Amino acid sequence: MTRQSASVCLCTYNGERYLRPLLDSLAAQTLLPTELLVGDDGSTDCTLEIVRDFAACASFPVKVVPSERRLGPAGNLERLLTQAKGSVLFPCDQDDVWDRAKIETMVGALDRSPGAGAAVCNSSLIDAHGRTLPGSFFELAGLDAWMRGLMEAGRAMLQIKDHNVVASHALALRRSALDLVLPFGPTPQADCWIALILGTTTGITVVDDRLVAYRLHETNTVGVTHNKIRLAERLSASTAARFSSRADMLEAAIARVDARCPGAVTPSERAVFEAEVAHLRMRGSLSAKRSRRIVAVCREAVRGRYTEFGNGWRSALIDVIRKTPTGDSWSTASTSPKR
Repeated sequence: MTRQSASVCLCTYNGERYLRPLLDSLAAQTLLPTELLVGDDGSTDCTLEIVRDFAACASFPVKVVPSERRLGPAGNLERLLTQAKGSVLFPCDQDDVWDRAKIETMVGALDRSPGAGAAVCNSSLIDAHGRTLPGSFFELAGLDAWMRGLMEAGRAMLQIKDHNVVASHALALRRSALDLVLPFGPTPQADCWIALILGTTTGITVVDDRLVAYRLHETNTVGVTHNKIRLAERLSASTAARFSSRADMLEAAIARVDARCPGAVTPSERAVFEAEVAHLRMRGSLSAKRSRRIVAVCREAVRGRYTEFGNGWRSALIDVIRKTPTGDSWSTASTSPKR
């Protein structure tokens, strides 16, 4: 069997507080990476100085990939994946700590599942000070045996579209899968896009081992907060744009799968996607006039879409009272994974 090579793709932005423990854990791997690519997104602290100090003594090549403008997490990761040379590619967060056997275990999992485009591992949870928290990432995200079976069989698109259980920090991507997932679709969350595409085509093999200490703190960009999944949505005028953006992502995901793997989406799955896209479009274009908004919300509620694609009456009530781009309704914050 050909020995796999591993590229670690580390996205950084003002990460000086937690970066050294992460780099130390990379240097301690039982199977060392072939290369470490660092995409810095305009740090103004000592992040790059820490990376250069590490590169001077690392036992594998470390390359800083410059950027002329801010790309955001998804854009930053995409450029690293396109430049990585390894046969297995590991997205990497700047504030986590890897188990010594992460690379070796994930490469082995892909070797045992030659059809899978990616593997995803479980993670333990730590706080800002590195103290262990109860539970695991899979427990918080709700990755149970049923979801695992769908993911590994490549039949999980309907579930993942509303309840992503794949986190980029826990992924190992096969190089051949890049033809499916790149370029990323219209989403700021690359892991959701990767899960949608590969969860419908090649499948994603699941590794139960907790191979990352996933750090929970106040500056997490995206991800899990203790006891809940946090999405970057707020009950305000900007919510409309987020509904529209999510509809764009789902449409783009279907189009990508159709183009690269025709027939992977069944007619029944397509009907569900089209209904949800229509629901999201409606929620993203609600009238600022209260009476018209109530009519549209009631019509959608009668169709059952608030129950199917949201939290039932709670989601409908939110749409009645939330601000629209030109409206004046009051608003509050929401952290529910489904709105």
